[in-house]
Amino acid sequence: MANQNPRHISSRNRTNILWLIGGGAAALALALVASAAVHAIAPLGSLGGSIALSGFVALAVALPLLIACGRQASRIETLRREVQRLGQRDGLTACLNEPTFTALVETYTGSGVGRDGSTHGTALLIQVDDLQLINERFGYSWGNEALARVAAAIRGTVRQGDIVGRLSGNQFGVFLPGADEASAKGVADRMYQNITRADFFPTGVRYPLSIRAGGVIVADRTNFDDLLKKAAGTLAMTRGSEQEWIRYSALGNWPANQPAPLQ
Repeated sequence: MANQNPRHISSRNRTNILWLIGGGAAALALALVASAAVHAIAPLGSLGGSIALSGFVALAVALPLLIACGRQASRIETLRREVQRLGQRDGLTACLNEPTFTALVETYTGSGVGRDGSTHGTALLIQVDDLQLINERFGYSWGNEALARVAAAIRGTVRQGDIVGRLSGNQFGVFLPGADEASAKGVADRMYQNITRADFFPTGVRYPLSIRAGGVIVADRTNFDDLLKKAAGTLAMTRGSEQEWIRYSALGNWPANQPAPLQ
């Protein structure tokens, strides 16, 4: 998940505080007006009685208003978080959108290699096969369904903390932090099995979904554009091969005899 920006946190706090201050001021003003009206209608002889009545009226008016303001501030914050979440997600597949995925991956690939020599992680560029054929044969709604099924299988396979995004019409990106080639192969193979076994029945007939992928083990600092270019070149190596659905390459040197632990 993306780390929250401290400026966003302080902005949320300011919004909640402003709501509470505004509600408190309004509550106090209404309470004083109500107390003065009651005292004018039924003046009390003693100062203590007048103060007690004013305090009771102030509490009776201010407390519900403060509660209402607090609830309103909470609803606004919930809506703001939902809007922010939707702004980071692809509407069809619920994966991260391309800008969010890029920013998160760059937090890993742009840092220095760990002291233990472990990799930054492994990136997978996954392409859904036959999407155009599915669209032409069964309609675009089934093409969208195919993408949604593939995305669900990917999200259901990756480890906690892995990053999944939709990069283009039929391509997904996955970043496995800390994973070397052996670890990445385990995740990728399970992903492939889950996708090819997915229930996809356009017009009542099962249609097997398939993918191809290029994996890049990231052992040196790099930027996302270079990583994506390397992954696309690796993905292209699978074309024309029915047996080899995925190929691997590397950016930098990594200790192949020291597999990074799964996170």
